[in-house]
Amino acid sequence: MPTPHTLAESPDRSRANIRNWWTISNFLSFSRVLLLIPILFFLHQNTSSGNLLAFGFMMLAAATDWFDGFLARRFHQQSDFGRIMDPLSDKICVGGIALYLTLYRDFPKWFLILILARDFTILILGLFMTVRVKVPESNWPGKVAVTAMAMVLIVFAFDIKPVKWPFFWIMVALFLISVVSYLPRMKQFLNQS
Repeated sequence: MPTPHTLAESPDRSRANIRNWWTISNFLSFSRVLLLIPILFFLHQNTSSGNLLAFGFMMLAAATDWFDGFLARRFHQQSDFGRIMDPLSDKICVGGIALYLTLYRDFPKWFLILILARDFTILILGLFMTVRVKVPESNWPGKVAVTAMAMVLIVFAFDIKPVKWPFFWIMVALFLISVVSYLPRMKQFLNQS
């Protein structure tokens, strides 16, 4: 059910609002995309030390995901740019790792296609909503699904066999719940169009 927080009012697009682009929270969101490079580099080494470094960079990326939102709220630095950059960074980082694991590990190809299709659909709808209505914010089912997906990617990256497939199927369920949670938002957007 959409709430007043589901579709956030777009702030004034004035010169003062442009300064909101250059905040520590937006820098952290952007750094998550850059962290994909060392993550994939060290994963591809497929050594104990490489895996340890890849894990460290994954944890750093996860920390930036938590801190960017926290700092934006704490210092009242929420902006349209941040509302777009944060989930976009998540999607690039998760999609990049999932693609790598599909090519070089045993991550299921069919689920990579679902991830990319969902993220592409959300991205396109988000762009339409930004232009025509308001900048959409991430919802909690989506955030939970991304967190679960990150955990599963870590489990697949390091081939932690006892929990790999149970975690995977739990994540699939959370992923489907997140997809369903976006349907009311899509309906609200179509009704306002």
